[in-house]
Amino acid sequence: MSSIDELVQRSVMLKRELLDYSRKPRFDRAFRQEIRARFGRVVVVEDEGELSNFFDWFIQEHRLHDGRTVVDLFVEAHPKLSDAERDFLLGWRDVREGVFEVTRRDGSVLHAVNLVDDLPYRIRSNADESIFDRMPPGSYLGSRIVPVHDDWLLSGGTAVYSAHQQASAYQMAIRLAAEQPALVFHNPQRLAHAWDLQRAQHAAFVAHFGSDEITLSVDGLDKAMREYWDTHSGKPGTAPPTDLDWLDDSVESVGVIYDQQSGLGMYADYDLAQQAFADPDLMRRRRYKEVIKAYLHDDSVDPVPLQRLTARHPDNADRVLRAATGKPAFTWHEHGEQLLRKHKADWYDNSHLPRVTVFSDRLAAHIRAGHQK
Repeated sequence: MSSIDELVQRSVMLKRELLDYSRKPRFDRAFRQEIRARFGRVVVVEDEGELSNFFDWFIQEHRLHDGRTVVDLFVEAHPKLSDAERDFLLGWRDVREGVFEVTRRDGSVLHAVNLVDDLPYRIRSNADESIFDRMPPGSYLGSRIVPVHDDWLLSGGTAVYSAHQQASAYQMAIRLAAEQPALVFHNPQRLAHAWDLQRAQHAAFVAHFGSDEITLSVDGLDKAMREYWDTHSGKPGTAPPTDLDWLDDSVESVGVIYDQQSGLGMYADYDLAQQAFADPDLMRRRRYKEVIKAYLHDDSVDPVPLQRLTARHPDNADRVLRAATGKPAFTWHEHGEQLLRKHKADWYDNSHLPRVTVFSDRLAAHIRAGHQK
């Protein structure tokens, strides 16, 4: 039996032990927080696979308060694992999620192409290989996979789509690519293309508005952004409406920044944040303090506006942030990045990636065909 076959068989017991370990009381608080964030106070799922994939994600990918995963801690707690087993388990953090089109079967191995990143994969299962009988060439697997040497192993729940369900499989792949663009960028060609697109969009933004940073009224935001996208695409009247649902009724203006590295971002009440950094005495007013606190602590707000404002007003930054944090010894130089990394961990984890979504040729064609109907 080859080493890869041994690891595939061993993975059954390793996964069971890892699941038992993840149920320790030390993980209860983090688990409750994450399952509530994903499903709400009452967990309602359409199929068990969705819940299975959540457990899979929590164990293999979720970063705990110290930055480590449950897998990291499990490996540390089991020093008698062989080197091969340790490497195998730690490799489970490198999950590939996608919709895989089966191209052929070679015994215990499925050959498939991921619709999300457009890369080929050799996929195995630690269940009886007869499971592949319901996954013939032309079918699609919505699944998570983890590396085992140069091959990949099914992990979590797997949704199977027949060839006749191609449209459903494509829609799932489109949703994954839109919600998690990092999945696309496992493909270096897609990554390079996305950077090219982002640079072109940034240049067009500056040419259109005269700067990569503007402030617009809420009432004028949609019109201004549609005009920009129409001009950039060269196809007037085709720009989609601007999403305004995330704005509270109290917000009157929005800052729009197209950062060359971080991409396009929109920030509520950016004019108030600018005023506060220009005149820190304004932090005595509740409205200004609330805006800066939201920029610091809200994980949906990336660090770009604070990075720009502190660089623009270095002499005022500490006063503003001390008022926002309530910490008289706080300094941006010493504590700023640490605070942002705590509240915006996902952004920092993906800060090396472009912020545009790139679809494979097949998914793009499917989207265009849908729009033409």
